[in-house]
Amino acid sequence: MPNLELVQTTLSAGPVRSDCPECHGELAILRVFSGRAGAEYWTQRCTRCGGIHLDIVQPTVTAAAS
Repeated sequence: MPNLELVQTTLSAGPVRSDCPECHGELAILRVFSGRAGAEYWTQRCTRCGGIHLDIVQPTVTAAAS
């Protein structure tokens, strides 16, 4: 019987915009929902100008041998 090694996989989100690209105000998260291939869609509203922004966050996978 072959030896099997367990590998722990951790998914973590990449960087998400925290300031408005138009007025540099702070962004508040409205909703986060899952998308294709493990991506997340983050909808955010600017607390200064009221603009709505969508960030698509691709997961980063790190594997560590146990």
